[in-house]
Amino acid sequence: MRIPQIQSFTFNQYQNNLNNSASAQTSSAGGRLRNVSCDTFQKRNLPIKKQTIFTGAIEKAISTLGKQFPLDDRLADAFSYMKYGDLVITSNNLKTAQKSLMESLKHLNKNVIKRAFFIEDDNLKGTLAFVKDALGDTEIINANGKSVFILTDGREYELPKNGTYYVIPGDAVKIENNIINIKDKPKTDLSLHRFAFAKPFNFEKEAEEVILRQNRKVLTNMYAEKKPVKKTMFTDVIGQDEVIKELKENILYPLRMPRAYENLDLHHGFILKGGPGLGKTHTATALINEAGMNYRFLNGLELENKYVGESEAAWRELFDEAKANQPYLLFIDEFDAVGRARGGHDEYGDKVVNQILTCMTDIDANRLDVFVMAATNFFDKLDSAITRSGRFGKILDFKHPDLNATRKLLDNYTKGKPISENLSKDKIAQKMFAVKCTGADVKRLVTDAYLKGYDRAGITAKLEANTLTDADLDEFRIIDEDFEKAIKNFLDGKKKDRQAIGFNK
Repeated sequence: MRIPQIQSFTFNQYQNNLNNSASAQTSSAGGRLRNVSCDTFQKRNLPIKKQTIFTGAIEKAISTLGKQFPLDDRLADAFSYMKYGDLVITSNNLKTAQKSLMESLKHLNKNVIKRAFFIEDDNLKGTLAFVKDALGDTEIINANGKSVFILTDGREYELPKNGTYYVIPGDAVKIENNIINIKDKPKTDLSLHRFAFAKPFNFEKEAEEVILRQNRKVLTNMYAEKKPVKKTMFTDVIGQDEVIKELKENILYPLRMPRAYENLDLHHGFILKGGPGLGKTHTATALINEAGMNYRFLNGLELENKYVGESEAAWRELFDEAKANQPYLLFIDEFDAVGRARGGHDEYGDKVVNQILTCMTDIDANRLDVFVMAATNFFDKLDSAITRSGRFGKILDFKHPDLNATRKLLDNYTKGKPISENLSKDKIAQKMFAVKCTGADVKRLVTDAYLKGYDRAGITAKLEANTLTDADLDEFRIIDEDFEKAIKNFLDGKKKDRQAIGFNK
């Protein structure tokens, strides 16, 4: 514990260090503490992290103390231990800085961020970020809505929004009325007091895992032929116009133009109700692509754990991840597995539901750009507290496509396939609509009709005999008969599904 040194240190001592650095370093207490190397800052167990007995008032006092050092020196200290993969951020507010940097991601994509250090300065009107390249040079990123200026060799250069520039000692950065001098080291050793002005975030383990997965993927697929993958957009979602309208008004438009919605209390939790195959996951994917959001898809059962308390911790970690990567969409399929009604007899299940409600209340109260979509086929099983306003207050009802939507789905899934010019699409669409086909059903029936056509045309037999030619495929067409057989099989399958256990014909 370093409480005595923290409590006794004043800004006057910092000024004395400037005038008498040598004598300060020879003092017994100072000498011991200054032997702590910069490696200490590369570990997660930093002094400030260990001092868990600090009260909020003491932590605030430490932060205030740290801000008394000139920003130039605090940044110079950070540059002294900064290495490739590190990100140093300075701004007057961490949340503001985070949002600004999200818009500059393409400039951060050069490196995997392993560690980040936030240096808060109340007088700084904007956000600046610094990274080291592989050669050790320092690059500045202008994460502001307008230009800043670089002063170097007596000249001034404009650095536009999201622009980057290499800086060296002797340069200066002009942002509003602030002039930040770039130095290779502070006027005095600040390593002793580093914990008071630089907030660390260590993601080295996570970054190494990401790099390992990516390298494995590259080595596995380096000879594979890559085909462009079309992104799913709202225009690809057929038959759910009302749902799309709600998502645009509650998520997409507010993200695009926050000012237009700053006085509105919008929804952050959405229940996607409806049977399987109606496009719930498809729609969520389209929203992610439209809005450019970070996301995670999972099944409700993935967060269940047989050990009491671990599921609750998993939910807290999940929401922490979402808050750290805004804007973020969390999509939970089969939500009824964890969001079922509380009954009091299942104390563990009740705790999980309570944890979900607490996390959602926090998201809503702080108006974060975090959105949760919970898909379920059994809406009636959900706890009533989950569906009330402020948690999952917006219910999106996915309905079976009407006749017009069914025809559009048929057109969409037969596009590029060898269908006959005489195919009776309207008649086939009417049959599909009559048996209440979902979008997934239409896609399945097109595939089944394709294979039925292979049987009818003898292509399957030729594949078995290894006598199939390109000419056979060129001549092949899917006809009405193929779809009629596919629909018949579909209906027969639905009848079997409805038979009770033990049913005998």
